[in-house]
This record gives sequence, structure tokens and C-alpha cells, in this order.
Amino acid sequence: MRNSHLLLTLTVGLAASSLVLTAPSSLASKEPTKTQVMDWINKQAKDPVVTDNFDFQLVNLDDDPELEIAAKHNGSVHIGNFYILDQKPDRTYALIAEEEWNPPRLQLDHWDYTREENYPEIDKNAEDEPRLLAGKRVFETVQHTGGSGISIYEANLWYLEKGRLVKAWDGLLRETVSVPGGQLFQTVGNYQIMHGEDEKPLLYHWQTKQELNPDTGELLPGTPETTLQIYRWENGAFVPINVEKPSGQ
Repeated sequence: MRNSHLLLTLTVGLAASSLVLTAPSSLASKEPTKTQVMDWINKQAKDPVVTDNFDFQLVNLDDDPELEIAAKHNGSVHIGNFYILDQKPDRTYALIAEEEWNPPRLQLDHWDYTREENYPEIDKNAEDEPRLLAGKRVFETVQHTGGSGISIYEANLWYLEKGRLVKAWDGLLRETVSVPGGQLFQTVGNYQIMHGEDEKPLLYHWQTKQELNPDTGELLPGTPETTLQIYRWENGAFVPINVEKPSGQ
């Protein structure tokens, strides 16, 4: 009986020791909750999260193996915030970037038109990882801004470097302006990045402005105005290369 009691005591002790040893590992494997991420942001942010219109995702934004957190908060139709959090040694997260962007979605790799989702049997050139841009992991965040009678969508290209967010380019995707007196104008834009043989890719951004029927939203007769701006990658950002100076300068 004494031996049985001793065996039971040893078994329980070993089981308890096993739980203590494995507990940190099991806790570390858990993804952070929405409440945890909001708490980390609100302890450090200039503009804290004040509504339930909040979303986040774990994503590798730089070269280290630890995942970062990209999060968005939509405060109203045209007001919101975008946050980046970096993992600390204790598995909590520190806020390293905060932008007054109002993202309608978290779709960070939209710029990369070369990335294929086809099966390798269909496309032999399909890539599993997003393509690097000039050696950097560049991401896109769209923001929705505007005001009274104005609605604007803009694309922001950015990357992380040495623990900070670096803005590489921003450009118009769509702008709708209602003019007092009964006029409605819309400018539609888009961009594409072209990789050449050198290490300085080009970004083409074009915009088309047109007038719409304020009652139906249909295109009115007339020739739309289209402009094109080309940018070249220089010193970690896209800079314009075909800007025409106004007359007299």
C-alpha cells in the first residue's frame, strides 16, 4: 500500500511538472485576441480605438521570422486609423507605426500584379511569395477620406525599415466631387509597377476625369481628360520623372 501511495505521488508530481514546463509553450502558440490587440494599441496610440469597427491580421512585414500585426480602425465614413505592432521578447506587441488612414480593407499585397494564384501545373512561373520591390517587402493600404460632397480613395505604398514605416508612394484611385449647383465630377485612377532589368522599377499612374449626371450617375457627353504620371524608384521611394513645370518657371 505504501509503495502504491508513493507511486501515485510521483506520478502526480511528474504530471504537474510536465504542465508547468509545457504551459509557456502552449500559451506562446496562441494568437492574440482582438481585445488584446486593442489594449496594446490603446496603451500606446495617439488616436486610440474607440469603436468596435476594428480588424487585424498577423503578417510578416519585414525580414525577421516573427510576425507583425497590421490593424485598422474605422471611426466613421471618412475617419480611421492604421496601426503596425511589432512582437516583443515576452510575446506581447509594441506599437511602432500609426497613420491617419481609414482603410476599407486589409489587403496588403494588391500592388503585386505578378503574383499568380494558379496551380503550378497550370503556370510554371507561379510564385508562392509576394515579389520584392527593389529588395523590399512593399505593401499597399487603401484609405477612404473626403468631406462634405467629396469622397476619395487613395493607395499608399509602404514598407518597414529599422522598425519604422516608410512611405514609398501614394496616389488617387477614385475621387467623386459634388459641386453646389448640380454638377458631379469623378476622377478614376489606377497604377501599375513595371520591373525592368535594372534595380529601379517604374510606377505608372494614370487618372481620367469625367462629368456625371448628378441624378443618375451616368457619364455625360464629352471627352474625358486623362493624364499619366511616371515614377522611378529612387532612394527608397517612387519619385516623378516626367513633371512639366508651369509656364514662367
